Amino acid sequence: MREDKKGINVPLYASILGFIALAFIIVLVIVHSLSAVGRTNASKVTKKSTQHSISSTRRSSQKANPSSVAPTADFSKWAKSYNFYYLKSGDAQSSLTISQDGKVIQSQNSSDKRVFTGKASISSDNKEVLSYVINGQSTFKMPKQKTIKADVKIQVTWDSDGSIQDYYGYQTYTGQYALTDGIARASGVDEVWVSDVDSGMNLSEIILGNYESIQGTWENTKGDILLVADNGRCSVSAWKWSGNLRIGGTVPEGIYDHIAWASGSPAPMPDGIAFMFAPAGVSPTNVGGPDLTDSSKDRIVVCNNGGQTVFGEPGSAYYKVK
Repeated sequence: MREDKKGINVPLYASILGFIALAFIIVLVIVHSLSAVGRTNASKVTKKSTQHSISSTRRSSQKANPSSVAPTADFSKWAKSYNFYYLKSGDAQSSLTISQDGKVIQSQNSSDKRVFTGKASISSDNKEVLSYVINGQSTFKMPKQKTIKADVKIQVTWDSDGSIQDYYGYQTYTGQYALTDGIARASGVDEVWVSDVDSGMNLSEIILGNYESIQGTWENTKGDILLVADNGRCSVSAWKWSGNLRIGGTVPEGIYDHIAWASGSPAPMPDGIAFMFAPAGVSPTNVGGPDLTDSSKDRIVVCNNGGQTVFGEPGSAYYKVK
């Protein structure tokens, strides 16, 4: 009996093993490629995240440290009391005080009665901003507007709500210190503040015949002497004249162009004698040029003609010496 034996087909077996190996290699290549893509994407995500983080940090830094002039603590010139210069419709501001330590107090008028407090910082600034032509401590008539160049910027942070308000400070031609926010509103400027002046001259009393605030000895830069008594009796050495002050005459209301006026009686010939009273920080506007008297002081200007233009002559003003 013949026995049949089952043989093994070697070429077929080798082919199967080859296909399996090729498939395994393909799988390895695909897995490696996917892994590489994953690493690349992860790297891109990380880079974007890092860039976003840096950008956010810069923005936060910019918010925390806005570009500005470094503040200083020198309030020596600007630590003063200020009056609101011109009240427009709806305004209720009255006074503003800045202390040497930067503390700010703003008071409203009697119809409002609120008081606001804050903290100020000061820095140098030369920005051109809108303000008023300043003459005196306040006015009830719409003043002329002008563009000024600031000396400093005073930034106030108000305690009530943390809001920030910028004021630009400068010195007027009359020697006063002024603050403006430079914002145009209602055909005027939103806020303009003017410093108090140290004046002993009381115009409202003078035009009523009370001369107590100007009583004493006055002298001009030439050494001429003006003596004024509390009853209005006075003498002027340069004129070799003595007599009485008389309110009225050519200026019946007593005050014109921000200053008080009086004439001398008896009037010396041929043109009489006139007296003009200007408190510290106040100058007439119709000078025809700059006020060349020392506007930081009370002064009495004596003339016989020329009116306010005499303020353009330095030697025309008398200053109180005692």
